[in-house]
Amino acid sequence: MGLPGPGKERGIMDTIYGQNGRGIVFNFQSFSIHDGPGIRTTMFTKGCSLRCPWCSNPESINPSIQIRISPEKCKSCGLCVDACEHGALSMKDGKIHFNHSLCTDCLACAEVCSSGCITRVGTVTDVDEAVDKLMRDKPFYDKTKGGITISGGEPLHQHRFVSRVFQRLHDLGVHTVLDTSGFAGWEAFEPVIEHVDIILFDIKHLDGEKHRRVIGVDNEIILSNILKCSGRTQIWTRTPLVPGFNDDPEVTDSIVDLARKVGAERCYFLPLHRWGEHKYERIGLENPYLHLRELLPEEIAQWKKRYQDLEGFVFFGQ
Repeated sequence: MGLPGPGKERGIMDTIYGQNGRGIVFNFQSFSIHDGPGIRTTMFTKGCSLRCPWCSNPESINPSIQIRISPEKCKSCGLCVDACEHGALSMKDGKIHFNHSLCTDCLACAEVCSSGCITRVGTVTDVDEAVDKLMRDKPFYDKTKGGITISGGEPLHQHRFVSRVFQRLHDLGVHTVLDTSGFAGWEAFEPVIEHVDIILFDIKHLDGEKHRRVIGVDNEIILSNILKCSGRTQIWTRTPLVPGFNDDPEVTDSIVDLARKVGAERCYFLPLHRWGEHKYERIGLENPYLHLRELLPEEIAQWKKRYQDLEGFVFFGQ
């Protein structure tokens, strides 16, 4: 299945569910402190057109509900093997083996697994259910000037659903943050930001050719959207600092200049981390971190020194 970008195919899941006020969510993370001001709850939606090699949520890329396997939890009951009609599962030497290339994500194996070895990633959620879960920690939002963040994946893949959730939250007096790559048609973007207090705008690189080669999509629409958002709501830019990709002073200086141009209140550089590395094999993907390295502490110190005169605007780390 091809994944959608901006334009006519704005979102596979949005087309299927968004008209009825439903979306596909794969996590509600309470007590988030890195996704905007104060204590927040972050809702993670599925679907993303970008292919960042350092993605820490690879389970968010596929817009559909999918299977995740944790072999260490297998109790060798064999029920999943019997339930799978496509031959994707087999038992060898008392251990489960999963051929992801044969899996159709029919979820039959997850339905019969009681050990937690095979689980589903993603749940169809309507606006009422989402808002109910997100509002459970409202006392913490009020006390810390926090609120709700919607992330992904790319939330604008499900822009109708996300827009309705944000509107309901604003009606309830809750601070809202959108964490986005900016890769979406403006006709999807604009209705969402009407109910957003801060946009965490991910800027990976300003060179279109390098962005396309590494990320898989052009950055023209991303840069167009951040300019259109300028003055409409608060913007914080966030850039993963990846050795060999954008750890170049000319690149980071240009990103700082862009942040100033759009009136961003903060400009974050986030050194590459490996927190999501363990997720890839569990959903049948190759581990891209084998070809990546983290910045050394002394390298991060040099970056901080470079922008020490912009303390309070340029930040390193979450």
